[in-house]
Amino acid sequence: MSELFMQAVYRRPVLLLICASVMGFVFGGPALAAPEKITMAAHRAVYDMKLLRSQNGGPESAKGRIVIEFAGSACEGYTQTIRQVFEIGSSEGESDRIDFRSTTFEAGDASRFNFMRDNRKAAEKPEKTEGFVEKRNKSSFLTLTKPKRKTDDLPDSTLFPTEHMIALIKAAQAGQNRFTAPLFDGTDDENRVFDTVAVIGGVKNNPETNPAIEPLSSLPRWPMSLSFFEREKGDGLPTQTMRFQVYANGVISSMVIDFGEFSLGGDLTSLVMLKPSKCDK
Repeated sequence: MSELFMQAVYRRPVLLLICASVMGFVFGGPALAAPEKITMAAHRAVYDMKLLRSQNGGPESAKGRIVIEFAGSACEGYTQTIRQVFEIGSSEGESDRIDFRSTTFEAGDASRFNFMRDNRKAAEKPEKTEGFVEKRNKSSFLTLTKPKRKTDDLPDSTLFPTEHMIALIKAAQAGQNRFTAPLFDGTDDENRVFDTVAVIGGVKNNPETNPAIEPLSSLPRWPMSLSFFEREKGDGLPTQTMRFQVYANGVISSMVIDFGEFSLGGDLTSLVMLKPSKCDK
């Protein structure tokens, strides 16, 4: 089995997104317009994934599906569930299955982030992790409650996923082309904070040809490239880079995830808009 793929996808699941408020991390010139109010859309999205490129020990084949369900508001807090299932094949004819599940809750003011993840690899015993992060006086404190209790300090100004996504959209609305911030999303098996650097493209208002995106045809969107860096390495090379298009309500329409030695592509194949929060009506 391709250990490169297994380590990258199993230890660091493919998707981490859905995120809020610029906190002084935006660079790249003066704002072109005042950001509009951002209301994150409650939705269920399905992405069919496939292998785009592989080299130097990468997998021979890979296909799978990512399902994201997102709901909530700034007054109620945000909940998100993600499930990723992949079938991976090697040049030796071996195959393996990865099943990653996560559930998170993020307070509307980003003062607390609860996370639970469940990694399943083939027939191995599931690895379950639960914990939470609290922010106090601009500092963040991590507490793991499962598999065993542990506490740790996180870097100052660490953002959570919904907080981070809204910050990206605000930067895009303001005409910025670059955004950087530390991010904790609860999906990494070592519970690390990643430094993220986003490059933001110009706004697009023309409708996409994908029929699944029809409910969002009237909204603007922005192409983005988001790179994740391990603080411990310090070698300037990203662990993972995601290229995607995000709409003004936080829905992602397509994506490419590049691990360096191989990359995966995903198309949005189903989008269901869920009942909005009472706070958003």
